[in-house]
Amino acid sequence: IFDIFMLGLSDNFIFQKVMLNEELCKKILSEILGKEVTGIDYSTYEKTIEIRRDAKGIRLDVYIKDEEKTVYNVEIQNTDMDNLPKRSRYYHDLIDLDLMEKGEPYESLNHSYVIFICNFDVFGKGCYKYTFQNRCMEEEGLELGDGSTTIFMNTGGHKGDISKDCEVFLKSIRGQFTDTGFSAILKEKVEKVKKNQKWGKEYMYMSAFLHDAEKKGMEDGIKKGMAEGLESGRKQGLEQGMKQGKAEAERIA
Repeated sequence: IFDIFMLGLSDNFIFQKVMLNEELCKKILSEILGKEVTGIDYSTYEKTIEIRRDAKGIRLDVYIKDEEKTVYNVEIQNTDMDNLPKRSRYYHDLIDLDLMEKGEPYESLNHSYVIFICNFDVFGKGCYKYTFQNRCMEEEGLELGDGSTTIFMNTGGHKGDISKDCEVFLKSIRGQFTDTGFSAILKEKVEKVKKNQKWGKEYMYMSAFLHDAEKKGMEDGIKKGMAEGLESGRKQGLEQGMKQGKAEAERIA
């Protein structure tokens, strides 16, 4: 049930491990951004950000910095279940709060990229890539310059200006490999991750833990639902009985 050999590059676990290869990570980011990314800092690779105990935290799959301290959060999305535009806003907000030390000037905020690699078309326009930055609505060409960028990659895209290797990367997310060029490199790295015994055990333990947590959550939800249903039914029955009793008393009187 937890067979790592059944997974592809679209799986979060496989993608995370592939991106641990610094040269490949720089290559993928460079192809997505259309500019060279140099030097990767992995010190906060799989990061969880919780600003307050009572607030919704986030677990970032791939969270890295380059030599210029630019922050990159890269996420794989296989199903269009969440509101990704709103989620990207929340991610940027929490990343900024996490980066800002108390008393630091706003100028110290890092440039940040939130990148979603989607196995579906978020906006339905057929583009390989959708890039968003804050711009003025009234003055064309005027950018806010706040240093935040959100990118949605579409593995099934068919239009837009991206590099050939970026297109190859998007196809590899869909499991479409060839035996030449960049595609062959990606395929080799995916197979290498699958054959790593340490990572295989890690995936098995992680999957078993998540499966048990999901099962317990479902069981708790069913129990809560049944309890609430019984209580609701009891109240409805009591109210109905009181109405019928009152009607009967009025009829006899």
